[in-house]
Amino acid sequence: MSRRALGAVSADRGMVSRGQAGDGGARRFVKRAFGEVLEMVERHRQRRSLAALDDHLLRDVGLSRKEARREADKAFWQE
Repeated sequence: MSRRALGAVSADRGMVSRGQAGDGGARRFVKRAFGEVLEMVERHRQRRSLAALDDHLLRDVGLSRKEARREADKAFWQE
């Protein structure tokens, strides 16, 4: 095999390696995005639960009805 042919084979191997590394980056991105979505769903669930508490339980956790309502009214993507 000529040097030129060996260079082409090496270049092809480099592209395969980069492609595999890119797949790992895509997996990390999807995993991180999925984690963010799960956090938003959980935040929404907690806010709905907070809104459902009665005044006595809100006092137990140190919140007023107004503070609980303000938190519950936030959009699910807001922290």
